[in-house]
Amino acid sequence: MLESIVLSGATAVAAGLKQDDDAAPRQSSPFHVSAELVLVSDYRRNGVTQSHGDPALQGRFEVRHDSGWSVGAFATSMHGRRGSNAQLVLFGSRRFEFGETDVNLGVSTVSFFGGDADPFAIAQASVSHPFGPVDATFSVNYAPPQEALNDEHGLGVNLRARSPLGRVNGAPLTAAASIGWSEAEFAMGAGTKLDWSAGLSTEIAGTEFGLTYVDNDLDDDRGDAGLVFSIAHRF
Repeated sequence: MLESIVLSGATAVAAGLKQDDDAAPRQSSPFHVSAELVLVSDYRRNGVTQSHGDPALQGRFEVRHDSGWSVGAFATSMHGRRGSNAQLVLFGSRRFEFGETDVNLGVSTVSFFGGDADPFAIAQASVSHPFGPVDATFSVNYAPPQEALNDEHGLGVNLRARSPLGRVNGAPLTAAASIGWSEAEFAMGAGTKLDWSAGLSTEIAGTEFGLTYVDNDLDDDRGDAGLVFSIAHRF
């Protein structure tokens, strides 16, 4: 994570002026910037490939404020929606803290490039809470009826959990699992859809390596299970 720092100090403005012996203190900026670059062997969203099983390059950029507000962008290559070959998500959210519980409320816009797909908007909410060594997050995504979604709504709920497992040769090992349910437009024409995943990740020299099993209950080739390998570097 890149954290901007505001430096304050005093310098003499003329020869012969005595400088203050005590240097002015550094002030931490209330803004915090983070970015990551990711390569995945298959771009999967809600358990379904969005890249026809091919690798995808992804990037994420976010600016957070100590007040709880944050804005950012996520971009990825893809092969999907109406011939699109790239996707851009712009998002904003507000985090509220209640003890160990975090509540996030946000909105995002999803745009596509290289095809004729129209952008659409999504409202999002999530609740995160630790249970012993397990960090659990329950999230809800809702897209109201829009022209880009054929005037149909989309609804998705997801439960994710992560927990450290220890270290292997000094590298931390983390387990993660998720289960999700979607309906209407987010179910990709199936009425409703269920998806699930389980994986392991480790971090070596600031780079995270992950391997995740992903599956869903669709009864066509979009329902094929798969292993997704990922490499992520955070800045």
